[in-house]
Parts: sequence; C-alpha cells; structure tokens
Amino acid sequence: MHMGIRIAVRSVKTVLALALLLAGCNSKKENERPADEVIEQTYKVNADASLRITNPRGSVAIRGEDTPEVRMRAVKSAPGAAQLKDITVDVTAEPVDILIKTAFLRQKKMPLFAGASAVNYAFSVPRNTRIPRVDVDDGNVSIEGIQNADVRANVVNGQLEIRNCCGDLKVAVANGGLDIIYGRCVGSYFSADAQVLNGNARLSIARGAALRVHCETVTGKITNNLDPMVELNGQSSRKTDISLGAGRRSDLTVRVTSGDITIVASEPGG
Repeated sequence: MHMGIRIAVRSVKTVLALALLLAGCNSKKENERPADEVIEQTYKVNADASLRITNPRGSVAIRGEDTPEVRMRAVKSAPGAAQLKDITVDVTAEPVDILIKTAFLRQKKMPLFAGASAVNYAFSVPRNTRIPRVDVDDGNVSIEGIQNADVRANVVNGQLEIRNCCGDLKVAVANGGLDIIYGRCVGSYFSADAQVLNGNARLSIARGAALRVHCETVTGKITNNLDPMVELNGQSSRKTDISLGAGRRSDLTVRVTSGDITIVASEPGG
C-alpha cells in the first residue's frame, strides 16, 4: 500500500519535471526567433560630402539621386531579440563627411564570424557624394549613380555591383563576383580599376560609350560580345584591349586572377 503511494508521488514529480522542461524549451525557442531592428536617419550634407562605411556582415546599397541630404536605412538582424543589443551601428555625421562603423560583439567560445547576425544598409545620397571607403567582409555591395566623384569599395566574400558611376573608381572582390554597368558618361575624364581574386567579372557597356577597356585574366577566359575575339592557337586570348565610342575616352581596367570576364552590350536604360 505504502509502496504504491510512493510510486504515484514519484510519477507526479516526473510529469511535473517534464512539463517544466518542455515549457522552458518552448520559452527558449520563442526567445530565439529571428528579430529585426530598423534604424532610419537623415543627414544634411554638402553636395560633395563623403560617405565611409565598414560592415563585417550584411549588405550595403548606395544610390546617387537629386537630393541635398543623405538618407540611411539600416536593418539589424539577429537570431533572437537578445542578440540585437550585441550589434552596434556607430554614426559620426558632419556636413562634409559621414562615417559609419558596424560592430558585432563576439560571443564567448564562438568563432569571430559565427552566427547569423547582420546589418543591411540602404542609402540615398547626392550624386556628387564621394565614396572613399566601403568595406564589407561577408555580404553584397551595390553603388549606383555617383557622378564625378571617387568610389572605393572592397568585398571579401560576396557580390559587388557598380552601375553608372562616372568617376574615378577603385574596387576589389576577394571571393565572389563583380558586375560593372556603364551607360554614356557625360563629364570629365575618369579612370576605373577593378580586381577580382576568385570569381567572375561581367562588364555591361552601352553602345557609343567613350571608353578604353583593358581586361586580363590569369587562369580564365574572356568572352567579348561587343567585338570579335582574337584567338591564339585556337584558344581565346586572356587579354583584350577595346576602344569604344568617339572623342576622349575614359579608361576601364579589369583584372581577374581566377575566373572569367564577360563583356556585353548593356540593355537600353541599364
């Protein structure tokens, strides 16, 4: 009789323990649901101000527009709400320069770049904004519509797109892909230099654009859909120089270490 009572009590305790354990697991799962935090800011700047950005994980999109200000939208994303506080977006804004630094607090016993936390930036800026620095370690970068101003960008792992940026350009991708799109640039001479270590590069150039294009790949091939390719011993050349358009030509140089280069005509309005 007594033994039966003790067994019953133990069974009740076991059921309660399992219920509490399951409740704790469910609570933990709820706390680990992905969470976002949106930051939106507007900064009054000079027409030729500079924008500098560092972002270890996430994307950066910059678009030149007819505007007197810089508008920023930053979306912080983390595996859970508690991890959002470990992401820092530090902005130093002056009329002549905006500096944005992104930092991720490293969790104990975790690799430096472990986890799914990221910050995705979107900017609209005056067209003459200088972009002396965009550094992204893991993510994509797109820069569009910057005129008569320097652009510098470096991507370690990801995609880089440069669209209709008619100014001095120096960009690099370590592992990923590069897309450069040019319409007809109106203005002063500029020089553009792009490098890819591991990955492919694609150039889309409007017909009639005044450019002198030099491309070189160490281990890949060049596919040129603008002009017939020069072949050596039945194989496509790994170097090509093309002069396009009339008048004074700006210089565009693309170098790829391991990967291919494709040159095509851009679509109207591209």
